[in-house]
Amino acid sequence: MYILKIAYDGRYSFQQQHHKETVCDILLDTLEETGFLYKRKIIYSGGRTDKGVSALGNFVVVELKKEPILSYINAKLKNKGIWVLGYKEINEIPKVKYRHYRYILPNIDYDVDLIVEGSKKFIGTHSFHNLSKRDRTKERSPIRTIYDIKISENDFYLTIDIIGESFLWNMVRKIVGALDLIGRGKKPVEWIDKLLDENYREGVPTFPPDGLILVEAKVDIDYIYDNYSIKKFKEYWKEFFKLYVMKMGISKTILDF
Repeated sequence: MYILKIAYDGRYSFQQQHHKETVCDILLDTLEETGFLYKRKIIYSGGRTDKGVSALGNFVVVELKKEPILSYINAKLKNKGIWVLGYKEINEIPKVKYRHYRYILPNIDYDVDLIVEGSKKFIGTHSFHNLSKRDRTKERSPIRTIYDIKISENDFYLTIDIIGESFLWNMVRKIVGALDLIGRGKKPVEWIDKLLDENYREGVPTFPPDGLILVEAKVDIDYIYDNYSIKKFKEYWKEFFKLYVMKMGISKTILDF
């Protein structure tokens, strides 16, 4: 087995689907095309993300015929917004120590102190039944553990870093939705206590996937990296950054007019 550290820009959902336009399907197609894939199956992954959600440190475990050549694989993945950044041959599925998600929230007249105060209430082990998409099968427990939440800001956006053991579907985006209401004074900080009460039910807005990135699904693996692939990966994101800084400046010019 091999573990592959992967990154992607959010244009696809993660999990395999019949239409085959997903991160996993495109990755498996590429590994097959390049002659590395032994069995067309994702054995395990670091996190399943929705369309619109980006990743820097996700991973998949797959069976390969031989040691992968990352520059060759990434050349085939070019222009698809998916990169294999590192790999390692393994004998067993690694345990994920934590998952680190980051949400970028436009900084528009928030009371950041209230957001920081509210975020502290999520830390620890709680029932997140009001802060996730409902599991109608009732097979998954809503009890989850958040290790830490960190808030930072600049003139343009807030950075909300949420680190936890595991997450429910839409959980991070709903936590951000709750913090948005508190930061705009629409709800008191104490409202979070009600949301975490197992006997209380209330809907919470789900914020867009575009602001979310899976920064890391942390495992104790010393990945083997390819310097050329890392270089091309950074070049892509530098160009992306320049383009959207220009667009942000244009938007601000229009709003300030």
